Amino acid sequence: MKHRLNTLVLAVNITLVCLFLKESPYFIHFLVAAGLLYFIVLSAGVLFMQFNYFLPAMTRLNSDFCLLTFDDGPDPEITPEILDILKRHDIAALFFVIGYKADDHPDLVRRIQAEGHLLGNHSYDHNVFMSLFTRKRLREDIGKAQESIEKITGKRPHYFRPPIGYTNPRYAKVLVEKSLLCVGWTLRSYDSIFKQPHKLVQRLRKRIRPGTIVL
Repeated sequence: MKHRLNTLVLAVNITLVCLFLKESPYFIHFLVAAGLLYFIVLSAGVLFMQFNYFLPAMTRLNSDFCLLTFDDGPDPEITPEILDILKRHDIAALFFVIGYKADDHPDLVRRIQAEGHLLGNHSYDHNVFMSLFTRKRLREDIGKAQESIEKITGKRPHYFRPPIGYTNPRYAKVLVEKSLLCVGWTLRSYDSIFKQPHKLVQRLRKRIRPGTIVL
């Protein structure tokens, strides 16, 4: 695994420098700095999916097109409005649905599929601490969401996006087992912050480029 190789290289380099500096008065300072660096590297791997540190993730399209993605649905109020707008403009998108919400609103999931959009797995419970789950618990949660979506649509999703976008090394093996591709994003809309539609659109227009995956 890439993250294991990177961590091993970092550990070897730190060990070699420690051996070289063990008689130095700055030895303790170096150990503290090395520990902090190690923590920063691992934290960046967890928080920033685009680094591909723990697992390969698609964060940009190799295309002139852009991809709109929507998380956390289906929502009985918001999802129909989004679908109406997409249909009006003949645009297809990728919806990452939460398993228990899919179970609660199967008709909306079927509508997403019927109108030509892709469905992705966004976990079953959307636990904000999912990046801390054991491999067994990840397998159970992701698998349960797969089963829910397949039961409703007749098809298993091929795409997965972790809650909040946080990853860990245990995700990689589980996603391979489930034949899922991790999908991140290039550009985040921050629609929970920019409440005025014209400001949100203005912000996206300034930053969007060919191949952008928009959340």
